[in-house]
Amino acid sequence: MHINKNTSTWPVFLLLLFITLGKYNLSIGFSLKIYMVFLVFFLCIYFRFFHFSPLYHYEVLLLLFYFIYCLSGAFSQYPEESIRVILGVILILGCYFIMRFILEQTSIPIIETSIATVGIVFNAISLLLYLIGLQVTGGSPKGVEIISYGLLVDRDYPRLIGLLDDPNIFIFFNTLFFSYYLTHLKGFKHSIGFTLCVITSLLTFSRGGIVALILVVILYMILVNFSKKIKMMTVSLLGLAFLYAAGSFIQVDFNQIFTSRITDFSTDGGSGRFELWSQALNYFMAHPLFGIGAFNFSDYYAFDHNVKLYVHNTYLEILVESGIIGFLFYCSFLVMLVIAFFRTKLHKQSPYIVLTLFAFSLQMVSLSLIINEAFFIFLALAFKYISVFDKKGAEFYDERPRG
Repeated sequence: MHINKNTSTWPVFLLLLFITLGKYNLSIGFSLKIYMVFLVFFLCIYFRFFHFSPLYHYEVLLLLFYFIYCLSGAFSQYPEESIRVILGVILILGCYFIMRFILEQTSIPIIETSIATVGIVFNAISLLLYLIGLQVTGGSPKGVEIISYGLLVDRDYPRLIGLLDDPNIFIFFNTLFFSYYLTHLKGFKHSIGFTLCVITSLLTFSRGGIVALILVVILYMILVNFSKKIKMMTVSLLGLAFLYAAGSFIQVDFNQIFTSRITDFSTDGGSGRFELWSQALNYFMAHPLFGIGAFNFSDYYAFDHNVKLYVHNTYLEILVESGIIGFLFYCSFLVMLVIAFFRTKLHKQSPYIVLTLFAFSLQMVSLSLIINEAFFIFLALAFKYISVFDKKGAEFYDERPRG
């Protein structure tokens, strides 16, 4: 039994919108976020319709990874930290299955329309909050870890955080919208969305995130025809022109900021990441099979260096905390997910899904994202596309309008 299609449009839009409001949460031992409340509310209303669809192989491997990861915390040096992340894993997996159910009840066109609309809302409001933050701080703010509306002043750099609380996480969330607009540059709405994505992503000054998006553009340009190449270049240049024009108006030298961010890379060790990665490898070598325990790296590091920091590399974090066994399960999950994409021809028919995973995989090299709602809404979207193809076959793609 399914929910009436007439009621299946608003949940998708609200789900995507609420997930982007990550900064607005209530701390009750964990961050209770708006989308979590919404999912519980939705489940209460439609509980009699709720069901679990069969798991795909990549989902089974993901669940096995989380089982191994949580199990690694049972005998860890800091079990209280492991308990926290275990509760977080249970919560995010519960949210994932409700997301999965919501997307099952609607159609691909409604989902894609919601992505296009929410992307514009998310980026437009984030840009507005950033500009307000610049005005409040005087236009050329100086300092460390100063937050004003959608602005974070990080070592004198005016970085955009928008509706989130970290510029690197912002560009991670924005990747789905960026990839969607990039592959659907048809019409005024999508062009505006892509332009906004380009501007806000650049304003994060996230070196790893921006490089990942550049590589996404290069990869897609290799695959598409000449007219689409021209359209992408034109819209991107318009976004850059607008950014620099706005910089002149608000008296912010974006060119100097970008140059400084690039030159700083050779002196700041990737914002200290290289030293963290080296320490993580040392911990792994001491506990190679089962790792040091879920969510224990920051406490191990604090014991040695008197400051709590994360690995800032999802793959290394998995390796050091759950050992080689957990790492192999996670890698197997990613491989099976890619195989599922190619089996269902998503790389040809809905390339934004594949491009998003490609960018996520690159960005996770410099971010700790073992549990993150942006990644799980992406997995729920991937499940929807794969399951619809399996039900309807290749004819499903023939029925869809091309972007």
